Amino acid sequence: MTKGSYAAVGSWDWDGSDTQKGVNICRVNEKTGTLSSFRNYVPDVKVGSPVVKGQDGFIYFVDERKELKGRKTGGGGYVFAAKVDEKGRLEVISEEQSMAVTPSFCCLDQSGRYLIAVHHTSTRDSATKLMKNSKGRVIQEIVNDDAAVVLFEINSDGTIGKAVDFHCHAPKDGKVSLLHSVYRLPGSDLLIVCDKGLDQVYSYAIRRGRLILKDILEVPDGSDPRYAAFHPDKAMFYVNNEQTSKLYTVVIQKKTGRMKLLAETELLDQPLIGMASDVLISNDGRFVYTVLRFADMISICSLDEKGIPSLVQTIPCGGANARGMAFSKDGRFLYVCNTESDVITVFKVQADGKLKKGRDIHVNRPANLCFL
Repeated sequence: MTKGSYAAVGSWDWDGSDTQKGVNICRVNEKTGTLSSFRNYVPDVKVGSPVVKGQDGFIYFVDERKELKGRKTGGGGYVFAAKVDEKGRLEVISEEQSMAVTPSFCCLDQSGRYLIAVHHTSTRDSATKLMKNSKGRVIQEIVNDDAAVVLFEINSDGTIGKAVDFHCHAPKDGKVSLLHSVYRLPGSDLLIVCDKGLDQVYSYAIRRGRLILKDILEVPDGSDPRYAAFHPDKAMFYVNNEQTSKLYTVVIQKKTGRMKLLAETELLDQPLIGMASDVLISNDGRFVYTVLRFADMISICSLDEKGIPSLVQTIPCGGANARGMAFSKDGRFLYVCNTESDVITVFKVQADGKLKKGRDIHVNRPANLCFL
């Protein structure tokens, strides 16, 4: 288990360029917000989604790829378990097939006994097959990779065990499922999954090593829901979108998993295709922050007593193609990973929730940040 102040930065070649990727472990100066002494591990692994912090120094992450090692096409990506020691050194302890194509996100259940991975698949990859129907007529069938939620056991030593269950979301009305993110609802066994392709949000429960789909929330067509963040005190969460600059407020029943779209909030002064990336709630639960990579802006919304957001500030994110964000442990700093600019931009959080730009920290293709 780490005793110093360290962070894990995932790097991701989103455009397919030949560049160093992997996980970077760095030292954190909690007083100044500075990140330093970066050491890179597993440089060939595409870590586009947040590194997940487990217990006793264990971390988990996915390799977002379509082909297994040694194959030219197909097979999918990998899920990793690693241990970070007291001096911030990373050791991979487990590497397993994710069981489907392009794993995009993972999380742990409340007990820490299971790892859940979701798969983004692709709208471009399909196979056209020929067959005969019951009347002997030759027909076509178009087959897509499975958009799967896969449940893995976590062994007592922190390694990833066998896959014990999965659930796939089939194409619908000419659209292909693209599972982008998965989260555990705090204080609950419920999981939330955002599906960009079908414009849906799912709630799942885990019961005796099995995935149970509890509810499906339809969001406005063409939204492409991507990331989510949970209100610290209320049974609600916030979903941003790739194809609209609106933020959706969703209420959820913790016992049943039932969801309802409560409100829509515009995140920019001039609505456009925002291509939102990460969304976070401030440590005090008063503000919600969304980074929009098409506009290269951060939107800050205040939350009223009912948890409904209203826009209070937009500010440049400090670079291009921002992806992940993270608050410092004390909430004084917000870190934005500007992937295309190779910098993490540090913002000072003001008392009114607004941001003031600080230093830029150079990191190769930063995509996400997790404080250990």
